[in-house]
Amino acid sequence: MCAAPEKDLYAVLGASPSDTVQQLRHRYQLLALQYHPDRLGGQCSSEAESGVRKFLEVDAAWKILSDENSRRQYDLQKRGGTSDSVYLV
Repeated sequence: MCAAPEKDLYAVLGASPSDTVQQLRHRYQLLALQYHPDRLGGQCSSEAESGVRKFLEVDAAWKILSDENSRRQYDLQKRGGTSDSVYLV
């Protein structure tokens, strides 16, 4: 069975690899506010679950891309530089 392809972390944040950390932070903050579990209380359970999954995805992308070293490793892996990098956060 094949593993699901890894999502592009920049796409998760609606960003591009050329964006600065400040630009990434701004995008992260907007998405975190939109999908934060505390803001999804009035939605049905399936919508709330979907929102929580999206929030966790956005948060994970931010944790990697906000750190200079882990972002560099991620960028190298995306370009095919290494296939077994571990992201240090």
